[in-house]
Amino acid sequence: MNILGLIEKILNSRGNNEISVSPDFCVRLKTPMAGCYECINKCPDLSIKITGNDLTILENCSKCNACIYICPNSVFYIKGDDSQERQVSFPLGDSFYYFCVKAVSALKAGMDKKLANNIKECVYALEDIDIISAIKNGNKISFVTEECKTCNLIYFHNKKLKRITGIKKFFKRDDAFLEINIKDFDLPEFLERQNLFNAGKNKEDKNEGENCGGEAEILDRRAFFKNSIKGIKNNAKRIMGDISLEDLPLSELYSAYIDSGANSGEKKINKLLLKRQSIIYRFLKNNAELLPLFNIRLPKINQNCVFCSNCWELCPTAALNYKEKEGKIILEPFLCTGCNMCKDICSFGAVRMYKAKKIKDISGKRILLKRTEYEV
Repeated sequence: MNILGLIEKILNSRGNNEISVSPDFCVRLKTPMAGCYECINKCPDLSIKITGNDLTILENCSKCNACIYICPNSVFYIKGDDSQERQVSFPLGDSFYYFCVKAVSALKAGMDKKLANNIKECVYALEDIDIISAIKNGNKISFVTEECKTCNLIYFHNKKLKRITGIKKFFKRDDAFLEINIKDFDLPEFLERQNLFNAGKNKEDKNEGENCGGEAEILDRRAFFKNSIKGIKNNAKRIMGDISLEDLPLSELYSAYIDSGANSGEKKINKLLLKRQSIIYRFLKNNAELLPLFNIRLPKINQNCVFCSNCWELCPTAALNYKEKEGKIILEPFLCTGCNMCKDICSFGAVRMYKAKKIKDISGKRILLKRTEYEV
């Protein structure tokens, strides 16, 4: 088999998926008063353009996928990939290994297909919830890179490292994350250790099958890797596996959105956003003490508010609503992404953002402000 050709095929296939946009959820398209320019300013290819009411990705896009991770409202997504599944890690004992794209390119013929299954664009592509789950369970994460300082993704790399530093400090685990330059990475030794690890696990699985009186299923290496090594993602799934949608705050509302993609009034609901939020909320139901690790920012409204309607009418995720009969502004924390739209557009300085510190801050809809009888 031509290993080099196989690697090139895998790397090229990663770039074939086109990045598309959901313009309805972009705060910049809602109003020019919105202060979010992150995707435009930080795109390493300068390939994101906003013209009037249109958000487009130019042909020079290198498909680094940074925009997908940096946008709080999930405006960007990979076309044809409805699941948006996170890639699994490459476990070895109590450690989880990831490889950035440039490191994989440097490995070339020394790389085999099962390592290629674990390619990440950069360390920024690691989900916070996966990192938190791994460190919480006593595991370590190693990320094999090339020359990060000269990489055009350095901004995103450093931003994620700052988050990881905060997570390590919270758990008091300075050794929980390690970056390894490909020049210092011993690939042959790693593959040998991995083969021994797989062989030992395969033997354990076979013995378990024999002890149960059943016939152990013999899997080839590819199937074994796919079926027996689930990585951090499935580790997180096990933690929150016993939490049903009905257990979520505002379960009836959220279940309807997640199951059918229903709309809230005239506003569209972003299914990718709902999926991301549901993963976080389910995890926090069993790990409320870890809420400070999630940068969940929510709005407060003070008495400067004149009920002009801008904040709830322009909210891209339908997190803010107004109950006219009761004269109340309502917040649905589950749908809020902390995008700052409401704060940016308020001409009266009535909206302030704060970081959720207690589970009650996100555990159900809340009244932010109610009209007085005089105002009504």
